[in-house]
Amino acid sequence: MIKTLLLAAAALVATAAVTESAIAMAVPNHYYYRPSRYLVSGVPGNSAPFRRSPCPGLNSLANHGYLPRNGQNITLAGLTNALVSVYNLGPELAAALANQVPVYPFNLDVLGTHNFVEHDASLVHSDAYFSREPNEVNVTLVADFLAYANAEKRIGIPEAGKARKNRVVTCLKENPQCDFGPTQARGAFLEAAALVGVMGGCRNNDTVSVAHARSFLLHERIPADYEKPESPFTIADLGTYSSRIAAFAK
Repeated sequence: MIKTLLLAAAALVATAAVTESAIAMAVPNHYYYRPSRYLVSGVPGNSAPFRRSPCPGLNSLANHGYLPRNGQNITLAGLTNALVSVYNLGPELAAALANQVPVYPFNLDVLGTHNFVEHDASLVHSDAYFSREPNEVNVTLVADFLAYANAEKRIGIPEAGKARKNRVVTCLKENPQCDFGPTQARGAFLEAAALVGVMGGCRNNDTVSVAHARSFLLHERIPADYEKPESPFTIADLGTYSSRIAAFAK
């Protein structure tokens, strides 16, 4: 009886996966579609029909069809073109980020490998110690981060720096295996720099609105009124933003 029920449940899941995959493929290009959580995984090497990463920016690209909606078989050209066309990253920065991926084509779940892109003390994901999926958004962490917004409901360099500092404090306090050294810190500050400098869009005065941050970080959705940076966001820009944020995290 139990075996029969398990087989029936597996069949239902398989049917749902096929149905949702078909729906996702039928969604008009660049329309937002986020697959059901139970059909998504960010665990490296998983077999779920939809793959996602710890990076909200890449997941948003997949949810809008700028990358394959299933998050699989992404090519080097496909990734760099999406980063340039949607976020207006400079070609050199887009290439530098894309070259971090060891093998192409790749699936987004590869980025969930601990201490590759995924790392402890993330602003939106639980630490590896707590055994959550690397791509799973921690709603509480997102709310905590958004609470750092200034009176204009925007998050800028100072707010991002303070949030980063306190997130590490929490990691060290609550995670007995907290792993946050210079390598992880560098990646974390670069991520915060991209959030403010790129997801903040054009004419942002070095800030990102709470509404846009929530859309990207919580819903992994490109806001309808998002305007990419007016000029290409370069490697130098990323480094400058990162250093400024780090200064407020001391």
